Amino acid sequence: MERYNALFSLTGKKALISGGTGGLGSAIAEAFLQQGAEVAVCGRHPDKARDMKETADKAGQKLYVFECDITCRTEMERLLCLAEEELGGVDILVNSAGMNCLLPAEDYGDQEFSQVMELNIHALHRLTREVGRRWMIPGRYGRILNLSSVKSMIGTTENYAAYCASKGAVNMYTRQLACEWGKYGITCNAIAPTFVRTPINSFQLDDAAFYKKLTERIPLGRIGSKQDIAAAAVFLCSDAAAFISGQILCVDGGLTAMH
Repeated sequence: MERYNALFSLTGKKALISGGTGGLGSAIAEAFLQQGAEVAVCGRHPDKARDMKETADKAGQKLYVFECDITCRTEMERLLCLAEEELGGVDILVNSAGMNCLLPAEDYGDQEFSQVMELNIHALHRLTREVGRRWMIPGRYGRILNLSSVKSMIGTTENYAAYCASKGAVNMYTRQLACEWGKYGITCNAIAPTFVRTPINSFQLDDAAFYKKLTERIPLGRIGSKQDIAAAAVFLCSDAAAFISGQILCVDGGLTAMH
């Protein structure tokens, strides 16, 4: 059995996680650290990762925290230089930075729509492109994991026009990149969660009526947990998933099976 345990190890791997200072990104970072990876997380508010950094330091784990708005090309370039300096390169890229703006489609202004698309798909592409060019393609190895959503596959009445569009784009980007970069030994997959409590959706989940309606639609009868997402991320970025690419893994308690 020991050889199977080793398949799930990330020892020796160097991971960069955008949006890794909070929400799902920080949970994935913690899981990667426990599996032996060196991890760099970035976000606009690095102070949010202070507790995670202190815990990692005490455990002797290598965690680097960088401030970066990945929609800013100058800041992204600085991030890539820091990744080279501190990690010596990137084997695993997790694109978890994302945002939403809750507006009815008829009221969605061009600026708000563009803002969601800029972070959720355009910046994702730029970061992925640069990591691929600099390290993964020359090294003939890489694991890319994108954070999508079940809202990329099913409609909702809750004013998600830009978000759904952006995550649908993430799905097809994931599949296309898997096809283009497979020849370099790079896999590209996505996780599509249902609701998991994060700072950007807590206000919705705190609404008892909304929460009841939501969980009644999920066969397992609950929302997702950060652990659910982090465990799936470890699998898809490990050697256990070496022959899995171009897939959108729904971590949704069976929600999409109902549609």
